[in-house]
Amino acid sequence: MIVADSNLIASCVLESTATESARDLRAADDEWYVPRLWRYEVANIFATMIKVRGLPVETASSLFAALSESLKVYEREPMYEDVFKLVAEYSITGYDAQFVALARELHCILYTQDKELLEKFPDCTKPYYVHKR
Repeated sequence: MIVADSNLIASCVLESTATESARDLRAADDEWYVPRLWRYEVANIFATMIKVRGLPVETASSLFAALSESLKVYEREPMYEDVFKLVAEYSITGYDAQFVALARELHCILYTQDKELLEKFPDCTKPYYVHKR
């Protein structure tokens, strides 16, 4: 059981230098908890890929639908009092605080490549490693 950040989720289905690491992590543990915010962040990643890299709309839609189906049972809203406390104490975004709060509530690791979160929350974060191709 882990909490997966939005970039990790997207890396499972969009080819990048992180794809191999993301898929290895998914194969090792497919119980990925996420705040519902993941949908908006991943949709924005896909939108950027459509604009910048020419990802076909149909492909983005089908990949997003598959992710939504596989993660819907693991969507959890963190306690917002905890989110706000994290924002106040650590000066992080409300978006990032949702992932950290959820990891702490579930007593599991948040996998991320976000350097700020890795530095500020070594108790509940771990990087997923990017393999160089």
